[in-house]
Amino acid sequence: MNDEELSREDISQLLRSFTCPKNQDVELFLHSKAVEFEVRDTARTYLMLDDIGQIIAYFSLSFKEIELIDRGLSLTAIKKLDGFDKRAERVKAYLIGQIGKNLAIDDNPVDLETILNEVYSVIDEARALVGGRVIILECEDVVRLIQHYERHGFKKIPTHDPVKGLVTMYTVVE
Repeated sequence: MNDEELSREDISQLLRSFTCPKNQDVELFLHSKAVEFEVRDTARTYLMLDDIGQIIAYFSLSFKEIELIDRGLSLTAIKKLDGFDKRAERVKAYLIGQIGKNLAIDDNPVDLETILNEVYSVIDEARALVGGRVIILECEDVVRLIQHYERHGFKKIPTHDPVKGLVTMYTVVE
């Protein structure tokens, strides 16, 4: 977000124009948490705008360390995640904290592949500066949603906390 060009109220109004009735958490994050996370350096939120300045999609990125022990991962998968050691106990990862499409825009042309390409572009810049190879996301445990991410190269990691109802998925960039 470039707050040099827009006032705080303009930014707030722009963020409130985003709707995602399919996932209220995605909408709520952008409306009420994105700016706070930005200010506290907890996450960065990236807005994808159309030609007239409407938000067509957004995503937020942060970091997370994930435990690899007792997750049901093969030694080969652990080595791929770590990049070196098949007995690694944890790995730091880029976290796609939120990802969403604005459903308030009729015939919104953006799709998951387009959003992920933007995500990968930002992560490639960060990787050039600080390294890293793993990207994770947490999504609802919904078969259609999981299959959608799997079609884009993500794999499931067995999770310890089924209470949240979230599945952790990962991909490795090389």
